[in-house]
Amino acid sequence: MQDTDSIQPASLATTFFDMIADPGRAFRRLTTFQQRSWWLPALLALLAPILYLWLNLNRTVEQATRQLELQLSTLPPDQIEAARAMATRFTQPNAVLITGVISSVLALAVGYLISTFILYFGAALFGATPKLQQLWPAVAWTWLPFALRGFLQSAWSGINQSLIHYPGLSYWVATGDLAADSQQPAFVVLAQLDLFALWHAVLVYVLLRVVARLGNGGAIVLTLLYAAINIGIRVLPAFVGGLFSIGG
Repeated sequence: MQDTDSIQPASLATTFFDMIADPGRAFRRLTTFQQRSWWLPALLALLAPILYLWLNLNRTVEQATRQLELQLSTLPPDQIEAARAMATRFTQPNAVLITGVISSVLALAVGYLISTFILYFGAALFGATPKLQQLWPAVAWTWLPFALRGFLQSAWSGINQSLIHYPGLSYWVATGDLAADSQQPAFVVLAQLDLFALWHAVLVYVLLRVVARLGNGGAIVLTLLYAAINIGIRVLPAFVGGLFSIGG
């Protein structure tokens, strides 16, 4: 590892590009000079899904309306109109946009908290004692790949005038029924897997080596454990939904 004495202050733009070219240097700079810089990757990670939703608002509303009609078709005839009147309020463009923004904020905050919790206490179990004020901004920067993925998805969707129905590797197990696919654990797992997720895992490993000062073996094990827990959190709702579906 390079000595921190050789790390000099630099702009956030330099840190941004170092996350791509030399993440070790970027994390050393963060822990030394830029502990309040977490706002930049957080802002990018928040804007990316909001931009995607805004560009695809009409298509998202149409998809939500189709899903609503499918769900209403399973109700008794005397309940359909009452349920439609109530549910239609939530498929209006403004309601979808506001709900999406709130969901994005909450998802980002909860994601940061869970990631920081796993890495902080995981590192402690391996005998490391990272400082929380250094770990927090570093965790925020490890999510930079997801922000860039969101902007690329927005660009692709804008060019092709289409929603992205099968992210990651989920296409290989998709059936074409989006509602049913979203309840399949295999679909949810594969939807998380792409080059940006791999980049995120690499950044987490480098963070553990530089910020938490874990050894190579401990950093690898904790990175794998971190990835497994995060995927498990996303799969659990689909798994539980599948159990109820089978039980029904």
